[in-house]
Amino acid sequence: MSDERRLPGSAVGWLACGGLSLLANAWGILSVGAKQKKWKPLEFLLCTLAATHMLNVAVPIATYAVVQLRRQRPDYEWNEGLCKVFVSTFYTLTLATCFSVTSLSYHRMWMVRWPVNYRLSNAKKQAVHTVMGIWMVSFILSALPAVGWHDTSERFYTHGCRFIVAEIGLGFGVCFLLLVGGSVATGVVCTAIALFQTLAVQVGPRAGHRTFTVPTIVVEDAQGKRRSSIDGSEPAKTSLQITGLVATIVIIYDCLMGFPVLVVSFSSLRADASAPWMALCVLWCSVAQALLLPIFLWACDRYRADLKAVWEKCVTLMANDEDSDNDPSLEGGIPPDLVLEHSLDYSYGGDFVALDRMAKYELSALEGGVPQFYPLRPLPEDKMQYLQEGRPG
Repeated sequence: MSDERRLPGSAVGWLACGGLSLLANAWGILSVGAKQKKWKPLEFLLCTLAATHMLNVAVPIATYAVVQLRRQRPDYEWNEGLCKVFVSTFYTLTLATCFSVTSLSYHRMWMVRWPVNYRLSNAKKQAVHTVMGIWMVSFILSALPAVGWHDTSERFYTHGCRFIVAEIGLGFGVCFLLLVGGSVATGVVCTAIALFQTLAVQVGPRAGHRTFTVPTIVVEDAQGKRRSSIDGSEPAKTSLQITGLVATIVIIYDCLMGFPVLVVSFSSLRADASAPWMALCVLWCSVAQALLLPIFLWACDRYRADLKAVWEKCVTLMANDEDSDNDPSLEGGIPPDLVLEHSLDYSYGGDFVALDRMAKYELSALEGGVPQFYPLRPLPEDKMQYLQEGRPG
């Protein structure tokens, strides 16, 4: 990379846009948190993506911009270690962003296509494990060039920081290309399935029929204390809105980061060299996608919060409100003698369904549109029943 004239000018824009992106994504995380009473897998993944954008503009992009500005000074001395840190952090966060967008689309597809299985599979815990795996794989692969997995004939950090994959090495470039390409393709497929399923249920031929609604499940112990719960189905408007948000994020990422990175990487590997426009394209695309995510979150009514709501949420967090621990997610399997609290959208509108010990396995049949009915228990006068944990032995 040798575009000495354009890089310093762009560096000022990277710093300005990066600072704005940092504040916007921080506000987006606070807004999502302020609008939710408890964290759900999708909101957790959205906040993780916003945090990844914040790290990307605050660490590698800001470092690269400052280095480009300082190189204009006559007393500047090149630092090879700083270049290694930039390459490792930049590619770690680039891969983490790519995998996070794919995970977001996969969870949305899973939720709208197999809603019962999604709620019974402890999706929150799986989302946490997914994020941990994303960061581990991204860091391991991206740290390898800094410790020796690069072209030894002309090292990428010797004269200027040439961070395009062709300058680092063929092996790293091919692995990076395959991971990003596979992740982008998976995200597109998952988003298409989620969109089709959401639209087919709401505006398709089945829209006029009464479909099964996933019930809300509440678990109590023998003393009547609420122990855990599983959320029920989303309203039709909310489901369409969230699916549209996820689809927009995936499409914008693919257009602004996924496909440009693939084109740049493939072109550089094919030519076995990097052109000046490649670095500018990759860095500006990284900044642009980080700026757009908070805009999409603000445009969604579900995640748009005003200053008062955000401030109250911050005060609550600083006060370490212990009430937030009273409604944890369902970590294990469903205990015996479970009762569905939500009514079914069939002719049994006012009844509740009692499930035996094997109920959680029979619920999977509901995803095919054929509900499994069980003997009804007599309802108390207030028509409220909850799932109760049985005591051992």
